[in-house]
Amino acid sequence: MNWYKTAQNTPELNMIMEKWNSQGITLYLYENDNAITLDSIIVPKEQRKQGIGSQIMQEITNYADMVGKRIELSPGQKDDFHGTTSRGRLVDFYKRFGLVQNKGRNKDFSMSKSMYREPNITI
Repeated sequence: MNWYKTAQNTPELNMIMEKWNSQGITLYLYENDNAITLDSIIVPKEQRKQGIGSQIMQEITNYADMVGKRIELSPGQKDDFHGTTSRGRLVDFYKRFGLVQNKGRNKDFSMSKSMYREPNITI
């Protein structure tokens, strides 16, 4: 079963995507029962270095914490079309938002993505 076809995003998550897509940012998020998968953030070249990626990640992490869901993603490889200059820089970027690499003592064999973040639930 392909979970991309069965994912049912909440209206709130769709609003986050629509907000950024309407500003020329390509943002793909998929939600299932226990996780939000960040498939892609593509910021056009002329809009980079303005903190847009950080704003997007802050919105995603806030939403994930609010609904108690894990964030999963795999940073892209170097790719001029998508603007990826360094996978290492992307890993460092995502670590700023609490994501950890899915390896070593953090390895979760139930998922295939290379980074994840558990929700920060405060009582």
